[in-house]
Amino acid sequence: AKQKTIFDNSANDYLLNNAGPVVNNDAEAGMRLKEMQTAIRNLPEIFKTPFLLYFDGYKYNEIADTLGEPLGTIKSRIHFARKLLKEQIQRA
Repeated sequence: AKQKTIFDNSANDYLLNNAGPVVNNDAEAGMRLKEMQTAIRNLPEIFKTPFLLYFDGYKYNEIADTLGEPLGTIKSRIHFARKLLKEQIQRA
């Protein structure tokens, strides 16, 4: 049976549609990277693990198989992880 490939461009769309300032300074870029790393570390484990696996290039179905969770649950957790990260970064 032929499987449908699902493309998730949410992260890319966020970067393209983000009206925030562009960082032209290496020091400032480093600070933003540290903010992002801190925000990821502060994610609840239930969201952090699937998000990091996705970030590392695993596909949704691979993450679901690895963690023994339904595919929809994994998609939802990654979505909420992105949402939480966006909120944390905007507050910083």
